[in-house]
Amino acid sequence: MKHEDEDIRYLLLEAVPPLPAPPDRLGAVGRRVRRHRRRRVAVSALAVALVVGLGFGGVRTLAGERPAPAPPAVAPTVLGETRCPVDLRDFPDFGAARYGEGGPLVPDGAVEITACEVPSAAGSGGVELSEPRVLTDGVDEVVRILNRLPARPGSGSAASGDAADQELRCTRKAVHRELAYVLRYPDRAPVTVYTDENCAAVVRGSAGRGQDPALLTTFLDRYRAQLIARTPPATIATPACAPSLPTDGLRLTPTRSGPKDQISINNPGRNPGLPSRLVAVTACRYEVGDTRAGLVRQQSDRDTADTLRQALNAALDRGRVTNCGSYPGYPPPTVLDTLLVADATGATAEFWLRRAPCPALVAGRSSGITPTEALLATVDGMLGPARR
Repeated sequence: MKHEDEDIRYLLLEAVPPLPAPPDRLGAVGRRVRRHRRRRVAVSALAVALVVGLGFGGVRTLAGERPAPAPPAVAPTVLGETRCPVDLRDFPDFGAARYGEGGPLVPDGAVEITACEVPSAAGSGGVELSEPRVLTDGVDEVVRILNRLPARPGSGSAASGDAADQELRCTRKAVHRELAYVLRYPDRAPVTVYTDENCAAVVRGSAGRGQDPALLTTFLDRYRAQLIARTPPATIATPACAPSLPTDGLRLTPTRSGPKDQISINNPGRNPGLPSRLVAVTACRYEVGDTRAGLVRQQSDRDTADTLRQALNAALDRGRVTNCGSYPGYPPPTVLDTLLVADATGATAEFWLRRAPCPALVAGRSSGITPTEALLATVDGMLGPARR
C-alpha cells in the first residue's frame, strides 16, 4: 500500500466515531437483584414491627387494659408532724383557760385534721380506743364549727352567759376517753385542740370555749363519707359465719366476748345504729348445746344487703328492752341467729338475734331489745323459719 492510501485510510477512521461498548447485562441484573433484596428486607422489618405492635396492643385491648391514668393531683404540702397526745398529762389545765374571749379559736386554712382518742384518767374501761382518724375532705366545715363554739362551757351560745364567770362546772360521768384534734396547715405549724367531756370544754393554748356535740358528729360524718369515697365496694369482703360459739357467752347481757362492732366506733351516737349503706350481709343460724352453739345454716347477700340495714335500724331505734329474766341468771338461747354486716366504709358489725326461748336483739355490749316482726321476717327470708 502506498503512503497516499494509508493517509486516506487514517482520515476515514478518524472521521467515524468509535462504536460504544456492548452493554454489561450481567452487571445490570446484579444491581436489580440487590435493589430487590433491600426492598424485601425493609418490608419484612416493617411488617414485623406492625405485627408486634398490633399484637401487644391487641392483648392490652382484649385484657381490658386502658391507657394509664393521669397521675393524681399532688396533695397540698403540710408543715410539721401529727403528734397525738399519749395520755391526759399532755392535756392543758382546763380550769386555767380563759373562756369567752373574742377571735377565732383556730386559724383558717387547715388542710388536714386528725382526731386522737386518749384514755381517760380512769382508763379505757376495756373499751378499745380507735386509731387516729385523719380527715382531709370537708376540713373547712369542721374548722367553722371550732370557731363557732359557745364562748363558755354550758353557755349554749357565744352570746350568752357572764363573761366574768370563769368557773368550770364539771360532772363525774364515767368517761373512758377524751378527744384531741390536730390541725395541719401548709404554711404554719400544727395546732392542737383539746376537749374535756365532763367539763364540756374545748381548749387551744390559753383560749377556751364550750363544747358542741356537732364538732364530733360532723367530723365523723365527713370521715365516713371520706372512707366511702375511697373504698371500692368490690374490695369489701363478705363476712363469714363462725363454725361455733361458746354457749356461756350467749346470755342476754354479753360480756367482752359479745357481738363485735366496728361500725359504732365512727358512729358513737348510734342514731341510726347503721348510718352507712350495707354492701354485704351474712345470716347464720345456730343450734345451742350445753357448751357450744353449732352452725346449721348460713346465707350471704350483696345485692339487697341494705334491706337488712333498714330492718335493723327500725328495731334499734325502737329500743324496747326485752324482759327475759333477771340478772345475772339470764338463760342462754336455745336457737340463735347472728347477723354479720359490712357497710360501705369497710367496717363490720355483728348482731345476735335470740329466737328461743325469749326473743331478743343484742348489739355490742347493750342489753337485749325486743326485735320487730319486720326484722324477724327479713331474717327468716334468708334462713327459713326458725324453730321455736
